[in-house]
Amino acid sequence: LESELGGRRCEIVNLLVQPELNGKTCVADEYLPGSNQYNVTLETKSKEVLVLSPDNLKRRDRTPQDCGYYIEFKNGRTIRHDFDSSEECQAFVAAMNRDETQPAVTEEAEARAERAAAELLAELGLDDSPNDFATGDGQVMKSKKKKGGKKKNKKKSK
Repeated sequence: LESELGGRRCEIVNLLVQPELNGKTCVADEYLPGSNQYNVTLETKSKEVLVLSPDNLKRRDRTPQDCGYYIEFKNGRTIRHDFDSSEECQAFVAAMNRDETQPAVTEEAEARAERAAAELLAELGLDDSPNDFATGDGQVMKSKKKKGGKKKNKKKSK
C-alpha cells in the first residue's frame, strides 16, 4: 500500500461537516494520491463509503476491548454480529456472559447418555463389550441388540 493508513482500521476525528461520525471506526480502503484523501468504509451495519482527509483519520487497531463485531457458533452455524460502536459490542458480549449459565450434568443424565450411547453402539454392532451396562441407580441392564441385518436372497433352483 502506498500510504501510512491504507488498509488500516481508523477512527474518524475532527470531522466538522458530519460531527456525528467522529469516534466511529472505518477501514481506509484506498489512498487517492491526486487529492491526498482516502476512500473509507465505515464499520457500521450500513458499511457506508466516504472520502476523508488523513487529518480526519487516526489509526485505531482492533483490540479485545474494541471488538466492533462478534462471531458466535450456534446450532452448527457461524453468525457474525456487527455493531455500530464498541460500546454496543461490549454490551452484547456482557449480556451474553450474564445469560450463559453452564448446565449442570447430573449423574442420572450422564447415565442416560451412557445407556443411549451403549444401545446405539450395540444396535450398530460396534460394541466390543458385553451387552450389559450400569444404570444410574446401580442396576445392570441388558441392551436390546437387534439380530439380523440384510436378508440374503436365496435363489430357487429350477
